[in-house]
Formats: sequence, structure tokens, C-alpha cells
Amino acid sequence: MLLSAVSHRPASLCRALSYIIVATILLFASGASPSRAHEGHDHGPPPPALPNTSKPRVAVHSDTYELVAVANGARLTFFLDLFADNAPVLDARIEILFGARAFLAIPHSDGTYVAVIAGLDRPGVHPLVFNINHSAGDDLLEGKLEIRAEEVVAGGLKEAPLASVRDAPAQGISIGFAVLVGITMLMGGVLIGRLSGNRGGAAALLVFMLVLSSSDQSHAHEGHPPSPAPSAENLTGEAPRRLSDGSVFLPKPSQRLLTVRTQLAVETEANRAVILPGRIIADPNRAGVVQSVNGGRVAAPAGGFPRLGQRVRAGDILATVVPALPLADQSTLAEKARELEGQMLLNQQRLTRLNRLTTGNVPRSQIDDIELELTTTQRRLDSLRESKVLPEVLVAPIDGVTSASRLVAGQVVQPQDILLQIVDPAGIWVEALAFDQREADAVVSATAQAGPGHRMTLTFEGRGRTLQQQAIVLQFSISDPPPDTVLGSPVTVFARKSAMLTGILLPRDAVIRGSGGETIVWQHVDPERFVARQVRIEPFDGENILITAGIEPGSRVVVHGAELLLQVR
Repeated sequence: MLLSAVSHRPASLCRALSYIIVATILLFASGASPSRAHEGHDHGPPPPALPNTSKPRVAVHSDTYELVAVANGARLTFFLDLFADNAPVLDARIEILFGARAFLAIPHSDGTYVAVIAGLDRPGVHPLVFNINHSAGDDLLEGKLEIRAEEVVAGGLKEAPLASVRDAPAQGISIGFAVLVGITMLMGGVLIGRLSGNRGGAAALLVFMLVLSSSDQSHAHEGHPPSPAPSAENLTGEAPRRLSDGSVFLPKPSQRLLTVRTQLAVETEANRAVILPGRIIADPNRAGVVQSVNGGRVAAPAGGFPRLGQRVRAGDILATVVPALPLADQSTLAEKARELEGQMLLNQQRLTRLNRLTTGNVPRSQIDDIELELTTTQRRLDSLRESKVLPEVLVAPIDGVTSASRLVAGQVVQPQDILLQIVDPAGIWVEALAFDQREADAVVSATAQAGPGHRMTLTFEGRGRTLQQQAIVLQFSISDPPPDTVLGSPVTVFARKSAMLTGILLPRDAVIRGSGGETIVWQHVDPERFVARQVRIEPFDGENILITAGIEPGSRVVVHGAELLLQVR
């Protein structure tokens, strides 16, 4: 009925309808091809996921050594470490027994050993015996290396046909779409042929051929070739990673790169310790200050002011202070001087008149009295003049070094200003604050930490009986003060008491904070696997800490590189 209805329309209308159908099919076919790459945009295949498999390996250990051997075909690479501290062993002799044959591992400059063993690349379970000779001790280790069939196919990891897997879905969609468009175009061609003769059918057939020729699913424009698929041979499964149970797989090469070191956990008894804030002070019996009594203008002595750190002896002249008198005092002294000068002039005139008289007319005692009065007045005048210009000499009170100096030539100082501080370097103390009465009692021994690697042994000297800043003051002397100790610098005091605790003593670097804020240590459970253990700790000193729960004696605990293990994802 449709054909009969259309046949009555004019030929021009049929031709227009034919053009519209052909244009619609062309537009639909050109936009339906999946994933064309526009200019500047390369729609290459996504990279495959990293494989989680590792190369075939065997890991064995004894009480002395830990050995990991990684196979790559017939080539076997060895990593030999000490079992206790995970330190690499670089100069050992390793002999491998495989079947009835013996092979010698060759040491390399990177700290590994390599041996090529014929027949090791065959699938199956291969028993191996390792004979180790070293100055740390000789040992014999046994292990089994399993080589799977799929690992032999690709010489390591089996490679998947990434390109075929990638292209199969797109090709199926493209072919199905081309068939659908072709059927539609054939139906349109039949309709057009009935309306306008064979020319419309030929046009439809031409469009169908164009669609089939353009059915490729991915085209790249000029200058942008298709992205090649990444090869699985370039991907490795030897990278550090977090395993499903929360432990960390860290291959031996990564352990050596991060310098991972361990320590055997040994249970011990230790005194309970408390942490107190403190600061460095000087021994009051071996320190002194230099002050001016009268004040005035500072002047340098003949040898100049002492430098910081310069050693001085008791009695050495360090500076002089010229007194500076106020204007009122200067007027009083000037008036007093003029008065004394007048008395001297008057007595001098009296003495001259008496000397003119005839001898015997004036008693000798009267002349002697006037001469004595003249001498006394002259001395008073000289003393008055000297008090105005005689400088005050500042000397060192003790033997030591100058630890602080506030001397500047021409500086005007007030009485009791501290100008110099002299300290004996061998007399350094620590002053700590205890905010709890119980922390200040029964102190057996103590140590102080002024920074990384600055540990000082302390001896308890005494405690205060008066609260200062709501705390009790404790004073300790440093047994052997470091030469670079600075007065006033803050320290952390670890005061050990008589109460005893049982636990495992480890370096402070072994204990870290987990992602949830918990206190953890890393246990070396396998040659290439580490497990985080939550522990309970007690303070001990500035370099060590006491583990009271969470780790068993005999475990290997990471003491260097623990923070880096926490970053593995």
C-alpha cells in the first residue's frame, strides 16, 4: 500500500525523498563508528594493571644467616644477610648443590651473588642445598625452588595477548553495527528504486559500500598514530606492596636500598622511668658573674675585652669602669675642693708670717701644727680629685671561660649590671621540674637528652622544698659534660626510680605511630615480609624505650627504616 501511494507522487518529490534518505544514512553511518581519535587526542588502549606476582624464589634462614635466591631462567641471584640484624654479607663463599652437581656463586659489586645452574629453568620443584663459608660462621641451608610451567613460557611472567583482548569487543560492535546499517540501506534502496528507477538503488548500494569500508573502530588523524599497547614484559611484580592481610612485602633489593636493620627482642628488667622537662644550668660553686659596684662608662683594659669562650684565671683584669658623677655631685665636689684649697692658702700664709719672726719669739709647736694641718689638707684635696677620675677595675672571680659578655667600649652601665659570666666547663648541671610529688621521690639514676645523639648521664644532687611554677625543682650534675653544652638549652630528663619493670629494650627509632595514632613496631617475620605489631611502651632514656606488651622475645624487630615501611601501599 505504501508503494502504491507513493507511485502517484511526482518524480521530483521521489528524487528529493531519495536524497534525504541517503543523506540521513551517510550522517548516521559517519557518526556511529566507535571511538575515532580527534586531532590532538589519541584514544589508545588503557595500560594493563600491574601484576602482583613475583619471580620464583626460595627463602631460607638459620640462626646466623638469611638467604633469598631469585630465579630468572637458569640464572639464580642470591641475597645473603645476617639473620639477627639484616646486615648484608658481601664477602662470603656460597656453593650450591643441585642434584649431583655443585655450582659456585660469583659475588657482584652490588652485594649480590649470581650463579647459572643448568636445568633450573625446567618446570617442577628443585631441591637446593647452600653451603655458606664466612668469618661469621659456616652454615648449611636447604630449600626448594618451585618453577611453574606458565613461568617458563615467557621466561618469568606469562604474557597475556593484550592487543587481541583489547580489540575483540570493539570489532564485534563494529561488525554488528555495519550489518544493521547495511540492512537499513538495502530497504531504503528498494524503496528508492521503486520511486525513481535504478539510480536510487545504485546510490544506496554505493552508500552501503562506503559504510562497510569505514567500519574500522579506531582511526587516527594525520600526524597522530595509534598508541601502542604497553607490553607486560616491561612490568615487574618485584615492587614493594601491601598484602591483603596488612603485612608488607619488601623484596631484598628494596630492603638494602632503604637500609632496613633489625634487632632480636630480648626480655630484660629495667627501672621504671619518668620524663621531666629540664634545662642546662651552671654549677653554682664553679660559676661567677662580673658586675660594677658604682657604675659608669666602660673602658677596655690594655689587652682588650675577653672573647666569648676565652679561658681566664681568677684575678685577671677584664674591664674598667670610669665613674660618671651626676651634675649635683660634681658641684658639691668642686665646692669642697675650693674650700680645701682656701684652707691650704690660709695656713700657708700663717706659716709664712711665723717664719719671718725672730727665732725664739714663736713657739716651735705652733709652727709644727700649721705644717701638719697643711699636709692633711693637701691629702684631702688629692683624695677628692682622685675620686673623680680613678676607674673601677673589674677582675675575674674564678677560673673558667667567658660564656656571656655584654661589654662595649664607651657603654654606660648601672651598678649591679651583669657584664660578664664566667663558667667552668667541667661544672655543668641540669635543673628539672617535677609536677607530681611521686615523680620527685626515690630517684635512683637519670639521663638527659639534649637532641639526637646527645645523651648525658646525670647524678642526683638534691631537690627543692618550695614549689616553683607549681613544680618541685630537682638538680642533677652531669658526669661528663660534652664540650659543646650550652647553658639554658632545654633537655628531656629521664629519671629512673626504684620500681622495676619487665620488657624488651629497643631503640626509640623502632617505635612509630600508625595511621590511626597507635604505637606500633615492625616485626620481620619472613625474609621479605614485615608485620606491624601494636605495642605498649614505657620510657627508659633518650635513646631506648621499653616494650612491655605486644612483642614476643626472640622476634626480629625493625630498628632502622620503620617509618619507610609505613609508607608502602
